[in-house]
Amino acid sequence: MLSAGRLSGRRATALAAAAAATALVLAPLAAAGSAAPAAATTTGATSPELTIAAVDPLVSEGESLEVEIVLDNPTDAIVPATSVEVLLTAAPIPTRYGLTRWFAGQSLLASSVIATVEVPAAPARLRATASATIDAASLGLDGRSWGAYGLAANGADLATATSVVVRDEPGEASPTRLSLVAPIDAGASDGLLDAAALEAATTIGGEARESLDAAIAAGLSFGIDPVFAASEAALGGEAPEAATSWLDRADRPEAYALEYANADPIAEVRAGVHPVELLGVPREDAPMLPPGVADVGTAAPVIDATSAVLRQDDLASLAGIGTVVLTTAGLDEMLVGSTPSAHVSIDGVEALAADAELQSLVREAVLDDDLAAADARARTLALLATITRERPSDSRALAAMLPASSLGDIGPLLSDLSDAGFVDTVEVEEALRGEPREASLAELDDPARDAGAELVTAALAQEAEVSSVSSIVEDPSALLADLRLQLLGALPDAGRAVTEADRIAIEGLGGAMGEVRHAVQILGGSDIQAVGQSLPLPITITNELDEPVTVQLSVRPSNALVTVPDPEVDVTIPASSQQRVQVPIEIVGTGGVLMIAQLSTPDGVSLGQLQTIRVQARPTIEAVVGWTLGTAIALLLGFGIWRSVRKRRRGEARGDLDDRPLRGRPQTTGTEETA
Repeated sequence: MLSAGRLSGRRATALAAAAAATALVLAPLAAAGSAAPAAATTTGATSPELTIAAVDPLVSEGESLEVEIVLDNPTDAIVPATSVEVLLTAAPIPTRYGLTRWFAGQSLLASSVIATVEVPAAPARLRATASATIDAASLGLDGRSWGAYGLAANGADLATATSVVVRDEPGEASPTRLSLVAPIDAGASDGLLDAAALEAATTIGGEARESLDAAIAAGLSFGIDPVFAASEAALGGEAPEAATSWLDRADRPEAYALEYANADPIAEVRAGVHPVELLGVPREDAPMLPPGVADVGTAAPVIDATSAVLRQDDLASLAGIGTVVLTTAGLDEMLVGSTPSAHVSIDGVEALAADAELQSLVREAVLDDDLAAADARARTLALLATITRERPSDSRALAAMLPASSLGDIGPLLSDLSDAGFVDTVEVEEALRGEPREASLAELDDPARDAGAELVTAALAQEAEVSSVSSIVEDPSALLADLRLQLLGALPDAGRAVTEADRIAIEGLGGAMGEVRHAVQILGGSDIQAVGQSLPLPITITNELDEPVTVQLSVRPSNALVTVPDPEVDVTIPASSQQRVQVPIEIVGTGGVLMIAQLSTPDGVSLGQLQTIRVQARPTIEAVVGWTLGTAIALLLGFGIWRSVRKRRRGEARGDLDDRPLRGRPQTTGTEETA
């Protein structure tokens, strides 16, 4: 029999699930139900379908069973009310193969009707729900063998729905040890949580609070997102007390640190950049905090590779970071007989291989909607019971990864597992004890292998572009630290395949980075009529950052009608403001000229786009005369030089007397002899 504490916990879970189902609780063999105002949920179905699940799949001696039946109607016609028979197999399903066939509707096992439930009519595109409580006598499990019993619902003109319940009286059987790992993440964020979001997550009833409580109660290893600690530190005295208490409670030996914002270490390893870490924690109106304030957990990291197709080099790199959990679907091995323990050596690299079927059920039990999750929890317990029955005297150590806490509620599954007498939930180190079995990685196609790495590379390339212009601010490290927070929040999450949402996040990150690169720029202006000899050229620079910037402004003319005595000027623009700079220019000719203005960082990196200002130059009369005289002198000098060179070439220049022949005098050649 159940203890008072266990019974009350089981009853609380059952009552909560029943309330969520909005169905009537009936006496044994009674018929009742209600049409639920919800859309039909059967994915891809073209005809009405039944679903059945036990509210609490564990049944002990003398306990009743509460079941819930849903009639999904994906058609445009009303499905009339119908009587549904609830059946239970006469004996436990003995093997994993038998369980698979039962769930696929391919197994014909001796069964008996234990209840009849009237399911109301299901309107078009909606579903109808009914529930029934079957007392222990009608259930007929008292005194029977322990294990997984098939549960079915059968209605006229409807396919039979299958589920399972577990008689939880394992006797002397050695419980199966299950190392579940619970990643507790902060969910979608820009890198930090504000006070309201942090308090909502960590207070009583909050997502992170409930997940942590459930993981500690079940004795699991759990990962903590450093976002929680970084946010609490950034808020300082304004941090909610609930967050501080939560972090203190999470500081346990079985806690390890997730990658920041639960980023995927596999994508980072494949991109060759692991780890992508914090650069600091920026604060408003206060100095930036060092990245160490986000440190949480002391245990070795656990890497969720259950959704990845690994190669040996991936595995070796990841094993150097922490404990890798993959699934048996990715292994090339021949298993005969009972289910093995999870500890495995893959060509010399040790890891944990989660049973592929168990891992899939664990995910469904957390991620699916209420009824589907209840059915997945029942199947999970049935599988574990069947594995335990394979070798009752030989305890195995299995492993599985729970989905991140932001994706679903891990509490109901952990509650059921804690209640079960045939399974013990333990820390991940338990699964690593003992000798590993030998295996190799299977050679599997993975068309999306590089998808995560490509997004990581793209994000870091965008960050590098901003880094190249960060010297415009007084403290570049604060600017880069803030951008790194946004980058980490946008990277693909661990434990799942890359999604379109990940690609959109990286594209959005590129937009945010682009805003920083173009936050300081020259505003376009109207044409300028420049009259005079020397006058200032007005150029307006805008700074959209929330801190002052220092840039170098360079100005050059497109022709010689205008000169710029000081073509490069250092300019400091206050935060979120505009500043007009007067650049002196000199007018030396009449006509149109384009003044080309360009901003750059103090270390010479171009910033933003070129801007051109059209200037119509009209110098004063003195400048015109001076320019004309100067031009005339230059032309005369040029003409004189040309004429002199030309004459020299002809040998007729006045200074070349020695080269001219003597006119009227006889020419002699050779050497004159003397007497």
